[in-house]
Amino acid sequence: MKILLFTNLFGGAMKDCRPISLALAAGFLTLAIGAGFGFQRAAVGERPVETFFGQPAPGAEPVKFWPEVLTAEKHPHGQLAFSPDGTGVFWSAMLQDGPEQTIFYSAFNGKTFSRPVIAPFAAASGNGGPAFSTDGRRLFFSAELPPAGDSSAAPTAICYVDKTIAGWTRPVPIESTIDSRMTKGQVSVARNGNIYFSGRVFTEKGPGIYICRYSDGKYLAPEKLGGPLASAGLLVDPWIDGDERFMLLSCSPEEGPPMLTDVGLSFHRADGMWSNPVRLGGFVNTPAYERFPSLSPNGKYLFFIRSTSERFVGDQAHFYWIEAKILDEVIRKEPK
Repeated sequence: MKILLFTNLFGGAMKDCRPISLALAAGFLTLAIGAGFGFQRAAVGERPVETFFGQPAPGAEPVKFWPEVLTAEKHPHGQLAFSPDGTGVFWSAMLQDGPEQTIFYSAFNGKTFSRPVIAPFAAASGNGGPAFSTDGRRLFFSAELPPAGDSSAAPTAICYVDKTIAGWTRPVPIESTIDSRMTKGQVSVARNGNIYFSGRVFTEKGPGIYICRYSDGKYLAPEKLGGPLASAGLLVDPWIDGDERFMLLSCSPEEGPPMLTDVGLSFHRADGMWSNPVRLGGFVNTPAYERFPSLSPNGKYLFFIRSTSERFVGDQAHFYWIEAKILDEVIRKEPK
């Protein structure tokens, strides 16, 4: 495996999306972590150990992230959305004794996480894929809404809530995303307000990644991402760089059953299209399921879910994390 540096991601138009340092790119994500990020005290002459939400920073191999709390009673099914003030984390999961999915929250007291509870703004089921805006002031997520009128079909939408002194506001559905023709999954938000999410139109065979553009203070109707990315087969779980230079996602492996998933990366090309995903090598992708990739708010760590269960949703699904430097270790593949 070759070690690659992505040194052209920031300068001007990306004519050919040549590999450049994505770990460096991640450093431009500027959300501040409060109590969740710091250093463990060290004896005189010893180097302090960097920590993130009470855990020593990982190295070049992925390790589980708080499995005794975050995945002990729930099947994880979404990216981790860390509170910008470092006081907790949101994610979507399913109970082990039922298929209903919703958003859970676990508070962090500076040392450990609390037992997960349903987020105060979330419904008992039908909610998922939470993601903070880049300024940390708003949380977006996907949701099933009550059927309208005499219809038996439950519409879906991308919703948001704001944190106030009194607590979380009531969920607000984004009008342009309300429909009964498709499912909606993991959400991610760019710095300019554009919303990316995974979804599947009921009349189509497989899911894809959609963008809901933010323009003149309004969200436009969702558009499915086309170009080379559209021919990549299974595509779900987008995590967008704040400046939309690259996107982490889940995609089919190059070999093996098509419903297995790998963590991949797609470049935003100069022509506005997204490249075919480059699958991460190293220790990230294995013969198991790897899904829901994301970067920590400080840009130093890559998070994802690995499941060695027979199906992705199972009691052997856990959050893993690894140094974001692994993003430099992709196999060179020129975007088509």
